[in-house]
Amino acid sequence: MKLQVIQFIGLVLFITANCEPEELLRAKRNENVDDLKDLLMASMQNTIALTEVVTQQTQKLSDVMLSLSAARIDIRELKLKIGKMELDEAATTATISEVTEDLRSVKDDVKSLSDGASVTVLNGEEENGDPKCAKVCSGTTGRRTTDWRDYHGSTGIFKEVDISGCGFVKTPTITTAIEGKSVHWEITGTSAVYNAKPGSFSIYLAANRANTRKGVATARLWNVEWIAVGFTC
Repeated sequence: MKLQVIQFIGLVLFITANCEPEELLRAKRNENVDDLKDLLMASMQNTIALTEVVTQQTQKLSDVMLSLSAARIDIRELKLKIGKMELDEAATTATISEVTEDLRSVKDDVKSLSDGASVTVLNGEEENGDPKCAKVCSGTTGRRTTDWRDYHGSTGIFKEVDISGCGFVKTPTITTAIEGKSVHWEITGTSAVYNAKPGSFSIYLAANRANTRKGVATARLWNVEWIAVGFTC
């Protein structure tokens, strides 16, 4: 009997130790639910934050892809420009080559003319100069610019003609003629050259009729046309 009492007391103690009151169990369940809610809320917040990060990274990746696409277009355009520049450079090189060839041809022609002595002076008023410097020079005193001067009474006029622009260093061989509007066929001395020098000569004219003076010559547009052949060196 004593043993049975001891066993009963042990059973009571066991049940008391292992069985919690219903209120305590309910409190623990509520606490567990709250913990689970907190965990779920934290998980949702982490998920939202992660979604925002993924969205931002996706946008950045999209921007990078657009930048790469634009860079590819720029590179393609740059290649096209480089290709065009290479074509332009090739065309320019070809043009320069053609111009260089033309200049070479012109130089050869000039040298040929110089070597061939296109103007030949057999002899002149003085000793000949360098054959390569032989030159033909021509001009006129002008119909309205010839400054005639009276000479020898009432029938003569003369004109000193400037030929210094030809650059002769020796007295050239000079040929003259009178050009005008009328009557100059009657005058004499049209081919008579006086006082020839490297830079000038004079011509004297006379007429068979009276009053052939500078006014008549000017009114009839008489002028001296001339050709000179000489040396410039």
